[in-house]
Amino acid sequence: MDNEAILRYKFYLCRTFLDKLLRENLITETQRKRIETAVIKRITEV
Repeated sequence: MDNEAILRYKFYLCRTFLDKLLRENLITETQRKRIETAVIKRITEV
């Protein structure tokens, strides 16, 4: 598996989890976007 595929999969898992939290009203859309941005930054740094 190449690094790009791994990054895409990690991002997919993150989005799925954040969407679940949003559906359950545990986070707001603004929080979801902020977390997603932070995760993207963190994933791409590694």
